[in-house]
Amino acid sequence: MSAVDERAVRRLIARRVAEWGGTEAEHAPMDRPLADLGMSSRDAVTLAGELSVLAGRELPATLVWEAPTGEALVARLCGPRAAAAAPVPRETAAAPASLPSISGEPVAVVGVGCRLPGGVHGPDDYWRLLCEGADAIRRVPEDRWRDFTAFPPADALPYGGYLDDIAGFDAEFFRVTPREAAVMDPQQRILLEVVQETLDHAAVPATSLAGTDTGVFVGVSAPEYGGLTGADTKTVDPWAPAGAALSVTAGRLAYVLDTRGPSMAVDTACSSSLVAVHHACVSLRTGESDTAIAAGVNLLLSPTVTVAFRRAGALAPDGRCKPFSAAADGIGRGEGCAAVLLKRLSDAERDGDRVLAVIRATAVNSDGRSNGLLAPNPAAQQALLTTAYARAGVRPAHVDHVEAHGTGTPLGDPIEAGALAAVLGADRDPDQPLLLGSVKGNLGHLESAAGIAGLVKTVLALHHDLVPPSLHCADGSALGGVPLRVVTEPEPWPRYGGTAVAGVSGFGFGGTNAHAVLEEWRPAPTPPARSRAALLHVLSDLDGERLRDTASRLAGWLRTPAGAGAHPADVARTLAGRTGRGARAGRGRRP
Repeated sequence: MSAVDERAVRRLIARRVAEWGGTEAEHAPMDRPLADLGMSSRDAVTLAGELSVLAGRELPATLVWEAPTGEALVARLCGPRAAAAAPVPRETAAAPASLPSISGEPVAVVGVGCRLPGGVHGPDDYWRLLCEGADAIRRVPEDRWRDFTAFPPADALPYGGYLDDIAGFDAEFFRVTPREAAVMDPQQRILLEVVQETLDHAAVPATSLAGTDTGVFVGVSAPEYGGLTGADTKTVDPWAPAGAALSVTAGRLAYVLDTRGPSMAVDTACSSSLVAVHHACVSLRTGESDTAIAAGVNLLLSPTVTVAFRRAGALAPDGRCKPFSAAADGIGRGEGCAAVLLKRLSDAERDGDRVLAVIRATAVNSDGRSNGLLAPNPAAQQALLTTAYARAGVRPAHVDHVEAHGTGTPLGDPIEAGALAAVLGADRDPDQPLLLGSVKGNLGHLESAAGIAGLVKTVLALHHDLVPPSLHCADGSALGGVPLRVVTEPEPWPRYGGTAVAGVSGFGFGGTNAHAVLEEWRPAPTPPARSRAALLHVLSDLDGERLRDTASRLAGWLRTPAGAGAHPADVARTLAGRTGRGARAGRGRRP
C-alpha cells in the first residue's frame, strides 16, 4: 500500500475547515475536533470521500468520528510520520464487574459557583449579599425584550431579579466558534462559565475530569431562545437546534469536559435544579458516578411568561417575593445560575478536598391528584419530609433551619409551613423553633434554578457557621401557632442536636417536590501538616495576555484582608487545581 501524501492531507483538511468556519486555511487549528470548527454530518461524509481519493482506497464514512481532529486524521492516514503530532487516545476503561453498594454514604459539597442578581459573581459575593440582607430586585434591563417584541404589553411587569449581563460569553476559552456561539441559548453559555468557576472554586482542574465517570445533572426549563433563533426559516442556522435544545444544556457541558458519566437535563419546573441534585446524589451513592456536577440555570429572555403569570394574578405588583410575610402578595420572577461539585465523602477526604458541607439525604415525590394541576398537596409535602429525614437518620426535632420553597404566595406558603410544622415541629421544645428562610426574598423566584440557589445559600451558611436573614418579615410573619420562626437577622446555628442540620425544599408547579438534608462538616481536629519546603505558585490561562490579567487579579486579591490572611500553601494548592490551560507561569516561595 503506497504512502499517503501528508502535506496533501493537511492542505485538504485546512481548506475545508476554512470553508466551514470562514477562516484562513493557514490558521486552521488541527488539534481541535472538526465538529467544533463548523463541520456538519454531511461535511464529514464528504471529507471522508475526498480523503479516500487521496488515500487511493475506500475509507469508512465514519472516519471523521473515529479520528475527530485534523492531527488524528493525519496520523490515521499517513502512519508513523504524523503519529507524534496526534493526540494519544485514552484507553477505554473496563467496566467494573459490579457497582459498589454505598447507598448510605454522605455526599460532600467540595465546590460552588453562581451568577445571580445583585451583581453576584461567585460565592463570596453571594455570601456578602445574604449577610447584608440585600434586595436585588430591579427594573428589567432596557434592551432585554428587544429581540422578542418592540412594544411589550402594558401588563409585562417591569420588575424582577435580573442579571446585569447575559450576552457576554468567553467563546474562545471554551473553543466555541463565533457562529455557533451566536445561536447558543445564553443559558448554555452562562452554565459553561459558572461550572468552570465551580471547578476552580474546588481546585479541580477541568482537564482532570476528561474520560472519568463524572455525572452532569442540570435543572433547566425555559426554552425561549429557540423561539428567536428559529423564528425565520429562511435564515435559520444549522447550529440553531442544538443551541436551543434544553437537552444539550447538559450535553454540551459533558462534551466540553469530556465526561463519561450520565448527562441529563432535568425539567420539573421550579424544583428542577433540586431534583438534579437528587439524581446526582443517587448516581454517586450507587457508584454510577465518581464525581457529579449539579446545576440549575434560568434566564428571563421574553416577557411572555411574565405576562401570563400577571394575568393569572400570580405576580406581586412590586416584583418581590415576601416569603412567610404578612404582606405576601405573589411571586417575583428572577434569573441566574448556580452549580455545585459533589463527591462521596470518603473520596473527598481521600483527595484532600475542602468539604463545605455534606448532603445526608435527598427525596423526591409527586403531588399526584391534588386540588388542581398546579395546586400543592399538603399530604405529599409531609410525606416528602418524612422520607428525607428518615433516610438521613436525623430526628425531626433536631433540624435547625429549612431553606424553604417560600415564594410569598397566600396559598403556597401556609401549606408549606403547615407541612413543616406537622413533620419537623412535632415534639419540638418551644424554645427550639424551626428556623425558616427563603432566598427568594433577595433574588426573586429563579424557577428552574431556585433549588440550587437555595442549596448553595445553605452550604455557605453551614460553612460560615451563620444563618443569614430572610427579607420582608421584619414587620411580622404570617406564621401563627406553629413552632416555626422566620430568621430576620443574622444569627448563629442553634445546633439543637449538637450538629448544625438544615433542609432545602423545592416544589415544581407540575407537582414534583424535592427536599435535601444537609449537615455541617467538622473534620477531625488534627492540624494539617504544612511543609517548610519551597512552594511553587503556578498560574495558567489560554495565552500570555490572559495570563497577565490572571496574575494581576491574583495580586489584587492578595492585597485584600482575605488574601493577606490566606496561607501560602493553601494558595499554591488552589492555583495548582486551576492549571492545564495554554500559557503558564510560576513563582517559588517559602511558606
